Amino acid sequence: MLEYWLELCEVPSEVSELVRRVGSGELAVVKPNICGLYPPSASLLRAVIAELAGRFRRVLVGDSKSTMYEPLKRMKALGYLELVSELGAEAVDLTELNVVKVPVPKPHALKAVKLSQLIIEADALVNVAKLGPHPSTRITAALKNLFGLIAEKYKLLKYHPLGVDKVIADIAQVANPRLNIVEVKGLIVVSDSPLAADVASALLSGYDPRSVKHLRLVAEDLGVSLESLVQDVKRRLNL
Repeated sequence: MLEYWLELCEVPSEVSELVRRVGSGELAVVKPNICGLYPPSASLLRAVIAELAGRFRRVLVGDSKSTMYEPLKRMKALGYLELVSELGAEAVDLTELNVVKVPVPKPHALKAVKLSQLIIEADALVNVAKLGPHPSTRITAALKNLFGLIAEKYKLLKYHPLGVDKVIADIAQVANPRLNIVEVKGLIVVSDSPLAADVASALLSGYDPRSVKHLRLVAEDLGVSLESLVQDVKRRLNL
């Protein structure tokens, strides 16, 4: 069975205490779903960044380019740029920061993933998502948000034909968030495991996690029974 912790919060201010579990250090990178269709609320992002800013010497907040958006322009449109600056963090475009190829141990679609070196070097990667439906993957939440770490702009054209669920599973092998936060149905799911966070988020939204291919693939890569994890999450959440 996967070892993980999982908490539900009702308001963003409750997240601060959980953010403290990442500890402290030199560099924290916050990856909100900025360039996708479901950006997290400003109040949640504020609570996360404010807590990290008191624990890390440097806090970066960013995303990589997508077919639709450029990170800094999108952050400005969402009102995030002012928020990030106010809290003493830095807004960044992860497409342009020391991009390296990271080998995938057990490839489904990719032998290597292009990531910013800062993702690898960070003392803490914090993954902030909002659950929504997705035409290719059924849901987008914590694991799908990691797709945005790929340091290339036209990911839709290049990677979706390979099977986006497979690509997500490959990225999950090389990107290791210390904290995963998902807004769903007026609640906030927080876990050290993106897989557990997504299973919980899917259940709270009425989706069957077992029908989401990338959840199955990630579970298999971890040597975990998705069925057992679903039942365990249900038990923890009293569902």
